[in-house]
Amino acid sequence: MHGVNETNNRLRYPLSSLLAARPRPPSAIKPITMASTETNNRPRSRLRYAILGIAFCAISYTIIWDDEIATGEGGLRHEHRQLAFLDNSPPPKYTGIYNSSPQFTALVQPSNIISTVHRRVPAYDESDANDSSCDDVLLFMPESFAHNGHGSQLNSYILAAMMATYTNKAMIILEPPHERKEFKGDSQFGCPKETWMYNEEGKKLSWDLTFPRGLSRLVKHSDSLSSKCYPPCQGRFKYEDWDTIRKSRKDSVYYPRVYSPQEVKCINHNGRQTKVLVVGAGETRDYFEGHFQEKMVQRPSTDAYSWAQRLGAKPREAKVFAGLEDEKEIWDYISAFMAQSGMLRFQPWIARDVEEYIRQSGLPLDASYDAIHIRRGDMLAKEDDASPKQFLREYWESRDKHFNVLRALLHPDVKQAPHNYVPFTHYLSQFDDLECNTENARVVYVATDDPTEVQREIDNLPKDEDGNTILKDECLKFKFLFSPAKEIGHFHIDDGPDKGDCGGRYKRNIASIADMMIAAKSDMFVGEFNSNWGRLVRIFRMQLKNVGDSDINESPVAAVERKMSVAWGDEHPLPPGL
Repeated sequence: MHGVNETNNRLRYPLSSLLAARPRPPSAIKPITMASTETNNRPRSRLRYAILGIAFCAISYTIIWDDEIATGEGGLRHEHRQLAFLDNSPPPKYTGIYNSSPQFTALVQPSNIISTVHRRVPAYDESDANDSSCDDVLLFMPESFAHNGHGSQLNSYILAAMMATYTNKAMIILEPPHERKEFKGDSQFGCPKETWMYNEEGKKLSWDLTFPRGLSRLVKHSDSLSSKCYPPCQGRFKYEDWDTIRKSRKDSVYYPRVYSPQEVKCINHNGRQTKVLVVGAGETRDYFEGHFQEKMVQRPSTDAYSWAQRLGAKPREAKVFAGLEDEKEIWDYISAFMAQSGMLRFQPWIARDVEEYIRQSGLPLDASYDAIHIRRGDMLAKEDDASPKQFLREYWESRDKHFNVLRALLHPDVKQAPHNYVPFTHYLSQFDDLECNTENARVVYVATDDPTEVQREIDNLPKDEDGNTILKDECLKFKFLFSPAKEIGHFHIDDGPDKGDCGGRYKRNIASIADMMIAAKSDMFVGEFNSNWGRLVRIFRMQLKNVGDSDINESPVAAVERKMSVAWGDEHPLPPGL
């Protein structure tokens, strides 16, 4: 790990000061004017309209936010917002050649993303021989996790981004070359229509080899992470060479805890020497736990303030972060920084197709809704994770005096107790403390890999005359919505009889990202931290908020989790990315 290098461009211009460090000349700063041919009396009229508009916005804001000024631990005011999927103040609706909406490019609403973050880090300037932006690189090779699920792959990407921003390295994604042909269409995330080249009649001719491959087909890698650097030392190192270095590090008997991650020094095409840390998706967790985790939470720290600013923090937020000592608070802040920076964004064709998919679900995009994530599938088949099985045993043991289900879990050949899962009613019990809603049913989106069984469980619950599910003596009323992907039959990106089919993979890819986006933007989310999917969603439900009653520039800042209930398992979240 490297110390602070004050001559490095990326550190010399911390994120919050880049705009000040590179001021625009006065001639380039144009005043905002409104062309008018009207009389001098009109500006006063416009001023009155402006004041009325501000008043209207303030009233609307008060209505949208339902402040429960119940002072909690540390004086925190618990604010609960009735969230809708679509942002109240969106940017232009459709942009670019893919006709995609910013509403569907990230796991948070556009208005909660600090868009200037991506313009704060100076991009690499090839014409400047002294540009050091690409002198220190984290080379991320995601292919080793290509057969894992979305949560696992995206969490490893987030861990790599955390390590890169902490060590002040430019993070570059290196995808395998077309010749490897691990997947049809060159990506584990399938093939949108743009993957193909067409003739004038619209007939497919061949793959477009210039189209993004691998993880880059899903994720639009941020310039704030890459500094627009090229893969390092292209004249000397090819993909296979970097992969050999990656494997040799991992195969060491000292990996990963005895020595600091070893770096390669080589000469870039601009003649400058660069240091390269090669990290595969499979090694991110090892490197994080072995080298970075303890240092990231160490206080006092001279690195914490700069790290926060590289993640998009404002000076006041970075100051608060640098003073934190509680480990959970530190990781919550990092999650909130990651969310508000928009560091995880999806490619425009993904946004376009996710929007089409979500609009088919029947989810009301302009009204409040909740979401439940139910992971069954392979969760209980994992031999390396006993905690879900342990909870399941304890759950059914507390409800079955004769332990039939427990015996069935211990002896799979016993068939009389097929309940090898946590029932849907347990997830619903997380809503028990809510106020009665006897007039309008709560809309709840159910994301699950077992929709047929969950639907059967819902069908067996009491209903009102309109078909809504009713609980607690008809105090709570629910309307459940399922993913349109129920017809697909398989939900894991690497599952199903058509897992080798590029189109089938893409359908499952879109379905999973849509579910994830719906869960992250929901008003209340019920899930668990046993899955990568649930842990990933929590990252993007973290927000930084001013708390207390003092002036907004002086009041303390806290990382607040938008309403989320852990249905079962460990209630303590891991650091983001794990």
